[in-house]
Amino acid sequence: MKKICILALCLLILSACVKKSDLLPDPQPAPPLDLKTDGILTLDIDHPANAIPQNFEGLSFENWILSRNPEYLDASNAVMVQLIKNLGPGVIRMGGNSSDETDWIGDGFNADTHFDVLTTLGIDRLAAFSRKTNWQVIFGLNLGHNNINASIDEAKYLYQQLGANLYTLQIGNEPDYFDLGYRPAGYSVYDFQSEWMANFAPIKTQIPEAQFAGPDVSDHLEWAQTFAANNSRNIVLLDAHYYNDGPASSPYINCQTILSGDDTLIPYLQTLDKSSKQAGLPYRITETNSIWGGGKPGVSDAFAGTLWALDLMWAVAANNGQGINFHGGELVYSPITVASNGQCTTNAVYYAMLAFKYGASGGTIIPVNIVNNNSNYNVYACSTNGGYTITIINKEQTKDISLIVNAGKTVTSINVMSLTAPAVDSTTGITFAGATVQSDGSFSPAHQDESKIGKSSFGIKVPAASAVVIVIK
Repeated sequence: MKKICILALCLLILSACVKKSDLLPDPQPAPPLDLKTDGILTLDIDHPANAIPQNFEGLSFENWILSRNPEYLDASNAVMVQLIKNLGPGVIRMGGNSSDETDWIGDGFNADTHFDVLTTLGIDRLAAFSRKTNWQVIFGLNLGHNNINASIDEAKYLYQQLGANLYTLQIGNEPDYFDLGYRPAGYSVYDFQSEWMANFAPIKTQIPEAQFAGPDVSDHLEWAQTFAANNSRNIVLLDAHYYNDGPASSPYINCQTILSGDDTLIPYLQTLDKSSKQAGLPYRITETNSIWGGGKPGVSDAFAGTLWALDLMWAVAANNGQGINFHGGELVYSPITVASNGQCTTNAVYYAMLAFKYGASGGTIIPVNIVNNNSNYNVYACSTNGGYTITIINKEQTKDISLIVNAGKTVTSINVMSLTAPAVDSTTGITFAGATVQSDGSFSPAHQDESKIGKSSFGIKVPAASAVVIVIK
């Protein structure tokens, strides 16, 4: 988990409860700005940008969850399997701080074995879950203890059990902070590269089909740049982490702070994008969430965390990121929690993932030009299945946002799916498209506000502290 404070997210998206009565008169052409209009959005449909990968969404877990909480990734847990399938194709990332503290012992066992070990049983369970959900796996090997022979044996077993579902291996988690405990002061990216190569080379020799990602840094992007430049032939994915703020114990962090402007995020993503392009590699945010240190109660697990997470996913997609993995497990910000009896609960971030799936699945980013954006909202758009979607996130807590949308061509109809909650600090009562996740894990939109348009522009009102996904036909 991230070890620095990052601020809140940059001006991105929000929205929610949109009723037919909320639709403004459809002007053609758009009227001049007045006090009732908070902005004019124009879709640049003639200049589509990057495609959003089908497996963009993902979850991240600590390695120890395979031994401490086998209920999480259990193929026989039908509800958990359904919750994963609701999101479409995706990627499970196993890693976290515990990946450098959890030892591989294969099928060995003795009375002194502590909880945090990896066994063949844990990998078997993970492989079965991967096959059941059809989600690929990024798996982190232990560089903290740097037992090369154990890592070779572990990698062999991973490939034996997971096969093509093993997306990549990682070697080490957040090595840019190894000098806080695993290594002496002054540990550098070059020291890391030397140790990384000492593990990579024998694994690759014995498992030629093995693919690797790296360097999985916390936030030192100069490490990512150096590592990518020197190892572009050895890895297939450049990766790093991102947390909005922290630690969770900080008293100043509240719902307002994570919904305020974040001056760090976009430059961070742009730097990663530049490094990935220079190395000819895609990049992915393999560990992220709102507040590092496990999440802050009443913030990370509240509707503010939902809006923040939706905004983050779109920011990554708009900056050419290939995916994102929300960290979770027995943590406040976990998208899904699983009790010891296997009972599953969907939380704030999960609803953001649902909204992103319905707004972005199979899409290609469409630039949006905004006039008069003086409020705290953000807009993203993409083309998909012959139509377009727009996601608007209104992070104003007391102000509704009224917008004019110029679609660039005649709009036959629009369907509006709202992301809402009783209040921005609500930890329950979150809905998307008028629906909640059912006890069996299933989800289906219950309410879409459909309106016939017949023009190239239309008006929309997005209530305070909410988001909408608009499907344009």
